[in-house]
Amino acid sequence: MIRQIDYLPYLHQWAFHRDTSRFKCIVGGRRVGKTVMCIQEVVKHCLEKPNQLVFWVAPTFRDAREIGFEDFNQYADTLAPAIKDINTTNLKVTFINNSKIYFKGSDNPDSLRGRGLTLVIMDEAAFCKPEVWPQIIRPALSDKQGKAVLISTANGFNWFKKIYDSGRWTKYKWPTILNPLITEDELEDVKAEISESDYRQEYLAEFITRAGRVYQEFDDENVIINADLSEYDIYLGMDFGYAAPTAVAFLAVDRGTQNKVIQFDELEIARTQMDKVIDKIITKLGENGMSPKDVILCYTDPAGNAEELSSGASPVDMLRNRGFNVVNKGSHIQPGLAHVRSYIKNTKGERRYFVYDKCVKTIEAFNAYQYAPNNNGNIKEEALKDGVNDHIMDAIRYFFVNRFDQAKWVAQVPDQYAYTIGENQRVMKRCNTCKHPFISSTPKSEPPFVCNDCKEN
Repeated sequence: MIRQIDYLPYLHQWAFHRDTSRFKCIVGGRRVGKTVMCIQEVVKHCLEKPNQLVFWVAPTFRDAREIGFEDFNQYADTLAPAIKDINTTNLKVTFINNSKIYFKGSDNPDSLRGRGLTLVIMDEAAFCKPEVWPQIIRPALSDKQGKAVLISTANGFNWFKKIYDSGRWTKYKWPTILNPLITEDELEDVKAEISESDYRQEYLAEFITRAGRVYQEFDDENVIINADLSEYDIYLGMDFGYAAPTAVAFLAVDRGTQNKVIQFDELEIARTQMDKVIDKIITKLGENGMSPKDVILCYTDPAGNAEELSSGASPVDMLRNRGFNVVNKGSHIQPGLAHVRSYIKNTKGERRYFVYDKCVKTIEAFNAYQYAPNNNGNIKEEALKDGVNDHIMDAIRYFFVNRFDQAKWVAQVPDQYAYTIGENQRVMKRCNTCKHPFISSTPKSEPPFVCNDCKEN
């Protein structure tokens, strides 16, 4: 019986499929077809010979399931005569010739040990734990002379770039435009949404170092004296602290375009109880001719869900009790930074974020916020928590990742909490198992008494 898989390689993919090199490294733009192509390579590898053992390694086990394993399942019906079993719990595929594919995450390195592999695909390799390739995967290929394919979008100057530049691997560079389904008009739309440096990395497949300032695009053109905010909606971005400062950014969004942001004030205050901080927020609003009723939402640090030891109430509860609506969600930092950069100045040179010149702390922070060095002096691809500039920068980032909710900029499953006035009242409880605070919709005297994480464990 002959079964034909619904797959026709693009021109750039043909070269890869014909390449017999043992080690191949691909840096590619978004949606250029890296994953689907490698699924085909894995299937061919398993069916050509019996007893092949393949690892598909993604940054996390969840990524392995949602990308690699789900992509493979699209072909499960077509491949059914050749498949003996698909284990959806362990993400394992066994063929009738005893070849096997395991889909795994680099977040659990011990699960990758102890096997002699004939092929490994590292999907989004630049985002995998850096020790996984040299310490675990590479040795596992030695006894069977196994092959390896590393595929990824770029992620700064990290271990993946070193391999790409080593000269020992067959390497490919595939910008997004190689996908014939991606039109020039689509890419022009993208340029209006992200910064030039992020466009070069995500769509042109270029390695961009994050050395120096986090927000290099910010300059005097983002600073204004004032503006008419009568047609703008008002929001707050907040980063909570006590010994470290609590930072508040006062922001306005153009009601018509929903695409222009003006920061009209700021507040940074340390060693002050939350009730006093709220007093100062209300005072600041009053200085700008506003009240808490004018603030549509406060977007805050997720840590604000925890109780203050002195009051027994969380900062978000205290804000709610004073007339504010509060929303927050967890997010990955790097994509959040990219989202802010896209408003400071996008690839087309357009600026959509402006700040009043009276916001001296914010302007100083934009100019001084740096990427963190490693212990060896190299630049890490993450912003420095310097205790000086990071608080107001975090407050602004919380606003952007919450207000402009785009899945590509936030964690895949963010923890989100919405606090509204007078309805769906929530209380903070302390978990009997891990002792961490958690949110509950039942009174403190009623179950549950353990958080969701401990329930699952």
